[in-house]
This record gives sequence, structure tokens and C-alpha cells, in this order.
Amino acid sequence: MNNKWTWLKEYMQKNNISQGDVADALKWQKTRVSELLCGKRDFPVNKVFPAARFFNLDLEEFTKYNSGFSKEIPSTAGKTPLSRAQRCMVSIDIVETSATAKQTRFQTIGQQTINEEIFKMLTASAPDSVKAMFSRGDSMQPTISDGDLIWVDMSINTPTVDGLYLFAIRGEIFVKRLQMDNFNRTASIISDNPLYPPITINKPDKISTLGKVISVTKVYR
Repeated sequence: MNNKWTWLKEYMQKNNISQGDVADALKWQKTRVSELLCGKRDFPVNKVFPAARFFNLDLEEFTKYNSGFSKEIPSTAGKTPLSRAQRCMVSIDIVETSATAKQTRFQTIGQQTINEEIFKMLTASAPDSVKAMFSRGDSMQPTISDGDLIWVDMSINTPTVDGLYLFAIRGEIFVKRLQMDNFNRTASIISDNPLYPPITINKPDKISTLGKVISVTKVYR
């Protein structure tokens, strides 16, 4: 029986990658890795992207080969699987924001890498739910200064606890502190800079945000 994954096994041997390394990187059972390398199975859909990333192979080539749409083996020329240190890092998009009265736009301008374990300490959300962006203005000083890099969990759109949140109101995007008053059933949107007065919200259950700030990277000049 022809084994379609013989080349992958040879690629692993060449780069001293064990079945355990693959299982750890893909969060997959080691027995399934063994079955794949023996030609008894292919990668399931949810493992294709992390496998292509781990082996440092072209995603389109790898996907077509895995699904059977192509019999052409993905090129391994000049390729090296990710090192353990690289596998422990996640990438977060750095974005620029713009808004109109009806729409908010995020344009990716770069990426920031962060250790996976540290990322998990910040949020339980998936990395693609988090965006990093540079702050503008002085309304949140001294907590956030102009030019600081803020990390926003975009999956949190209905705030239930106090914290720093990203808002879009009347075509403007800004970070403010949200403080709930459950006794009076109100909330306040606060600027940490005392020069800017707070805003009282009488219907806090109607508040919608673009996300919650989970970390701030200070930029010192």
C-alpha cells in the first residue's frame, strides 16, 4: 500500500522532529500522529493550519495534498520546522483604527509576538480575537499615554465588569474606564485625566463596546 506521508516522516527524521513533538505542537494524540505517518489517516480539518505552520510548509499546497485534491507533495526545499521556542509564541495583529458614524475599520499594519503562556494569563480568548493598537491623545493619562500599545480583546462587546474598554461613538474611537454602579443601576465612562469630565450612563445594559483592554505596553521616550 502506498503511504502518502512517507515524505513527511523523512522530513521529520531529517530535522530530528519526533512524533511527540508533533503531538505536542498540534495538541493531538501521539497515536494519531503514528497512524498518519503509517498512511492510515490524514490530518483532520482543524489540524491542517497548525500542521502547515509547524512544518513550515505552504498552506495551500499542504491543504490540497491532505484533502486529496492534489497528489503533488508540498515542497520542503529550504524549509525547516518551527523550533520549540517559535512554537511557544503567538502572533497578534497590530491595527490602525478609523471610524465613521456607521462603521469601524481595522487595518493590519504589523504583528506583535507574545509567549503563549503569558498570553493565556491575559485572556482565555483565541489569539485572533485580540488586536493591538497604538493609543492617541492624553485623556487616559497617566494610565495610558499617547503612543502606548494597548491590547484589546475584541470578543468582549457587552461589558459586565469594571475596566478599560474600547468605544466607538459618533465616528470617534477611544479608550475609557467603565465603572458600574449596580446600586443605582447606572454606569460612568471615565477619563483618568481629571481634565476630562466623566459621562453618566443611565442604561448600562445598553452599553456596547468594541472590546476590553487586557494589557498596556508603555512606550518610554
